[in-house]
Amino acid sequence: MNGRVLLVPSNGQKRVAEEIAARLSLADAAPPARFASGAKGHMWEQAVLPLRLRGRPLWSPSTSAPVLYRNQVVTVHDIGFVDVPQFYAPRFASTYRRIVSGFIGRVRHIVTVSHFSAQRITEHYGIPAAGITPIYPGIAAGFRLRSDADVAAMRKRFGLEDRPYLVAFSGADPRKNTAGILRAWAGLGASGKLVLYGRHSNAAVFRGGTVAPDPDGVVRVGGIDDDDLATLYSGASAMVFPSFYEGFGLPIVEAAASGAPVITSDRGAMREVAPASARLVDPDDVEALGTAMAASLAEHPAAADRRALAAETSRYSWDTAADDYRRLFDHVFT
Repeated sequence: MNGRVLLVPSNGQKRVAEEIAARLSLADAAPPARFASGAKGHMWEQAVLPLRLRGRPLWSPSTSAPVLYRNQVVTVHDIGFVDVPQFYAPRFASTYRRIVSGFIGRVRHIVTVSHFSAQRITEHYGIPAAGITPIYPGIAAGFRLRSDADVAAMRKRFGLEDRPYLVAFSGADPRKNTAGILRAWAGLGASGKLVLYGRHSNAAVFRGGTVAPDPDGVVRVGGIDDDDLATLYSGASAMVFPSFYEGFGLPIVEAAASGAPVITSDRGAMREVAPASARLVDPDDVEALGTAMAASLAEHPAAADRRALAAETSRYSWDTAADDYRRLFDHVFT
C-alpha cells in the first residue's frame, strides 16, 4: 500500500486506508514523516516509491499515485478539484488535476467511494464503467447509539442542559458550508443550541474564508474523539451537513449510525448515502436550511426511531469493504 496518507492528520481518506489495510494485512511503503505531504510528498511518490516496489502490485488509497507505475489500483475518492475548484487552493487543484490525468488511463483499475464519484470519473476522464468499482466505506465501531446516561453526562460536560440541539461539522474548508449553517442558525432565534465540532482544515488544500462571529446559542467543542462525537449525535435533534460537494460524506452515515436524524444536501453523493428519513436541502438556500433546522429542533426523536435509523446504516461495513477490495485485488493482480 502507498502509505503516504497514513502520515497526515486524520481525515476520511486516511480512515479508509487504515481500515482496509488492517483487515487485509497490507504492507505499506511510506516516506519519512517530513516527506509525507506537499511537494516533497509528491516527489517521493513519483520518484522513490516506484523504485522500492520493483514491479510489485500496489494500492494507492488516497487519489494521488505514481503516474508511470501501471501495476496498481488507485482509489480516487472524488474529483472535487475538477468539479468545484473554487473551493481549493489553486496550486492543490492544479497538482491533482495533473496527477490524476497522468495515471487515470494507465493503471489497472480505479476504485471510488460512491456511484456519484464513479459517474463523474467516467464523464470527465472517459474511463469505461467496467474500469471503475465503487466500494462504500464502513463506519467505525465507536459510532453507535449511546445510553441515556452517557448522553446526560455529555450534555452536562458541554453545557447543553436539557435544551434540544443540533450538531454540525465546522472547519475552514468552505465546501462544508459552515458560513451557511451559521447564517441559517442566526435567522432562527432558536431556543436550542448548535454544537460545532472539528479542527481547522489545511490551508494548503482549501481556500480560506471569513466567517462572522458566532450567533447566540452556538457551542464549539473543537476536535473531539469518536466516542464523544457519537454521544453528541445520540442526543441530537439532527446532524447538519449541507456540504456543497462530497465524494461520499462519511459524517452522514456516522451520525445516522449513532441515532441522529440527518439534514444534508440534495446533490451528489450526499443524496446517495443519506438515510431515507433525511431532510435534503439546497445548500445555497439558507432559508430552506433554516427551515429544516427549525423543524428538526421541534421534533423529539423517540428511542425506537433512533434505533431504526442506526439499523439502516448496516450496509456500510468495513468488513464488507475489505472483502470487496480483496476480491478486486485477486481479480486485478492475477
